[in-house]
Amino acid sequence: MLVLACAPVTLAQIPENNKADSALVQQLETSWLSAERTTDAALLDRVMADDFVGIGANGQTPGKAQLLKNWRSQAGQAPPYTVETSDMRVFVLGETAVATYTKTYTAKENGNIAHEDVTDIFTRQHGSWKLRLSRSSPH
Repeated sequence: MLVLACAPVTLAQIPENNKADSALVQQLETSWLSAERTTDAALLDRVMADDFVGIGANGQTPGKAQLLKNWRSQAGQAPPYTVETSDMRVFVLGETAVATYTKTYTAKENGNIAHEDVTDIFTRQHGSWKLRLSRSSPH
């Protein structure tokens, strides 16, 4: 059984390297969002670890190969929705980083809105951060 305990931490207590790593992970999240808006499979390929697993709000669990196949078939096509993120927080724990945020999708056709809570887990591989697992659930 794994038990995690969290204590309040102020920015002054966060080591400088954690701040830099946190900024890098936030930039990767921003890049991922940009790739989603433009269906850029090449960028997704660079961000995801080879053993990436996604656990979607719909219960599907695509791996990297399946996601890239889907994105490549739609390369360059704008999705039928807009997407934004909010409330992003990044926690760096050594060679692992966890990003949490809310994603808001707005359908272009009818304006319907859907929200997802997202948790992404990154690990540092050979000096680079890679997205290893992404879990989303209805907000």
